[in-house]
Amino acid sequence: MRIGTGIFVAFLIVVSNPLIAGAQSPWVEKAKAEGEVMLYGTTQIPQMHVVIKHFEKKYPFLKVEYYRAGGEKLAHKIATEIRAGRHLMDAIHISGAETRVLKKMGFLGRYESTERRHIRDIYKDKDGYFTGVYANLELIGYNKTLVSPEEAPKSHKDLLDPKWKGKIGMDPTDVEWYITQIHLLGEAKGREFMQQFAKQDIQLRRGHTLMAQLLAAGEFFLIMTLRDNTAYGLIKKGAPIDWVAIEPVIPNPANSVSLPRRPPHPNAARLWIDYVLSREGQGVLRGFGRNITRTDLDPLQPRIKKLKYGKIDWTHYFKKYKVYEEEFRKTFLKAN
Repeated sequence: MRIGTGIFVAFLIVVSNPLIAGAQSPWVEKAKAEGEVMLYGTTQIPQMHVVIKHFEKKYPFLKVEYYRAGGEKLAHKIATEIRAGRHLMDAIHISGAETRVLKKMGFLGRYESTERRHIRDIYKDKDGYFTGVYANLELIGYNKTLVSPEEAPKSHKDLLDPKWKGKIGMDPTDVEWYITQIHLLGEAKGREFMQQFAKQDIQLRRGHTLMAQLLAAGEFFLIMTLRDNTAYGLIKKGAPIDWVAIEPVIPNPANSVSLPRRPPHPNAARLWIDYVLSREGQGVLRGFGRNITRTDLDPLQPRIKKLKYGKIDWTHYFKKYKVYEEEFRKTFLKAN
């Protein structure tokens, strides 16, 4: 009986310690020989460096290097390198839009991490080529010194009120926002709303972080796509901003992690993917106010948890992405 109890206790120690349990996996020993992980991604450098620090503490035999660029530029770099036979990256962190393009081109390798069982279905590629790590929620931000909570728009109709003319800011790359609103309203009503909304003399500025800062500075009364993690950071610092949401809200295509077709350090890459999808790794990202993808972790902002989420088949809309992009440009860029 004592021997059996001892074995059971030893088993509990192993399974409760991720590093010990992970050491039994065949790729851990091989990862030690590889010694490094090269990441390509779009996540802000300060945030990614914190995640890397925790990962390297967990796996001290691995050194992580990180290359960051914008989504379009990074996707182009990845495609160019792979076509040239230069396989430099081990793992890719990029939006769901670019990830789907890379998958279609045959540039991704399949890896179904065991952590995927804890990820919401809407964030997982059914074929196992990529998995969402976090997803931006785009909310209607408002400056509290210029707009009261009662005045803040609660519907699409409210956004057409003449009092907002010339006072709303938006990023000129917000095609995904355009798609979600078309999806929610329906194709015909959605396009009709966009035509009317464009008459509000929408002010365009490139960069979602810049837009949020300009909102806080009082340059805008409202901005259409205040990202939840940016709002969290600014509100925490005392910025005079808040947000409302037209429900149901639809998250942007998740920033997803994937394995390239021929990673130079495949075992180390798998350890990285497992980590950023794990409860520990997702907890680190949640600390920045990120809307993480696991089902067993709540967001830091209680109001986010209470929001009603809508559903969308992004793959369907991405097939016609160029059409929606052109519609968006004609509607808003030419109106300015």
